[in-house]
Amino acid sequence: MSDVVVTTVDWQAGKALRDIRQRVFIDEQQVPEDLEWDAQDEEATHFLLLRAGHPVGTGRLLKDGHIGRIAILPQHRGLGLGERLMRAIMAHAIAKGMRTLLLSAQTHAVPFYQRLGFEVCSDIYLDAGIEHQDMRWSNDTQESDHLPHIEFVSPGRFTIHNPDEEPPAKPDYSDPDMIPITEQNAQEQLIELLDGCLQSVRIFAPEQALWLFNRKAILQACERLIARNPKARIQVLLQEVSNDFLSGHTLLSLARRFPSLCQVRKQHPDLPRQSYAQAMIDQQGFLMLPIARQREGFVRQTSRDQVKRWSDTFDERWNSSQTDPAIRSFLL
Repeated sequence: MSDVVVTTVDWQAGKALRDIRQRVFIDEQQVPEDLEWDAQDEEATHFLLLRAGHPVGTGRLLKDGHIGRIAILPQHRGLGLGERLMRAIMAHAIAKGMRTLLLSAQTHAVPFYQRLGFEVCSDIYLDAGIEHQDMRWSNDTQESDHLPHIEFVSPGRFTIHNPDEEPPAKPDYSDPDMIPITEQNAQEQLIELLDGCLQSVRIFAPEQALWLFNRKAILQACERLIARNPKARIQVLLQEVSNDFLSGHTLLSLARRFPSLCQVRKQHPDLPRQSYAQAMIDQQGFLMLPIARQREGFVRQTSRDQVKRWSDTFDERWNSSQTDPAIRSFLL
């Protein structure tokens, strides 16, 4: 989404900030006006998210690391803009030397903030009649490849949170349709999915799980699919093109041999990085590694709803993706 920009805005001149908060908090959420507007707005750093030049989202950061008033206009939700806005605020906070961020999340949005590294640090409480929980982000507890760690307690009690994408599901071992996987059985389970594939394979961020995807047996399973169906389509979307991914039994070698059937692209550099890797087979097979480098996750042979949800996210990323120079060089 190259048409998306997040910028800081002066509160006194920020009419667009106030308009968005009026529409989201007061009109939509029914937050009383005397609670929405507070003295902390004068000292806060305010952020405005613009899409194609139009203001569609806002948030604020207090000097003590509290993030609040996160809002995206209704017609622009579900596009990843909330995450884009939060990551910009977090990056700004880290640049200012803040190592802990706090916020007050509506309970339905807790998973969204957990994906960004926040942890719940309170029981459920009511704020303006809406259930909330305090959450904290600490730079000291994040992995080195995550975004700057944030700890946040919402400066305003009526922040609305608009999760844009369902976070990677945590395995529920009571679910009989879910098969837990580790490094020991992941290859076997993925091959079973591929051998049952009829036409389409979508793979996201395999460079984060070379231990699984850069395996000769996986390439052979893809080759068997192509042999079964000369109209098969294999899409591989990378977040980064690493030297390790370019060597060994790589999916790029498959794309070189079958360029009309297997495509490898890199996601747009403006899109945020994710820690998970996944494979979606046809309309129902699903493999997820929530934190790919931990080498564990789950497989579902039949999960139409989950595949539909994640396929939509994949397709959005794919439509804005690029052919990286390193990929082009490899394919020539």
